[in-house]
Amino acid sequence: MARRLSKALRGKRRWIGIQISADISSRAKLKSIIETIASELELSTMPKLMDFDQRVYSNGCGTGIIQVKLPDYNKLREYLSSANSLHQIGMSSLTSSGKIRLVRERLSVVN
Repeated sequence: MARRLSKALRGKRRWIGIQISADISSRAKLKSIIETIASELELSTMPKLMDFDQRVYSNGCGTGIIQVKLPDYNKLREYLSSANSLHQIGMSSLTSSGKIRLVRERLSVVN
């Protein structure tokens, strides 16, 4: 059995809490949008969709959490933080952290 890498040697990652347009009604549709964004931005690894919550905010949007590797974090966060990203691509960045627990708390998602 192979030894597991120590925590210091594993790749660093960040979690981004996103606001999702009401047009995106399924996890599969959101994954395909994330794949499109990753190829467009030429990210080194594919971001991973961790949570998808269709509960609706007052503005008709849901929430989700994306895991992204640290080298790709700034590029993706800037892309999702643009003023019209919610209308153009169907999602925008709300919060981010190095701990998924903090992002879930900020989005009021309890698992």
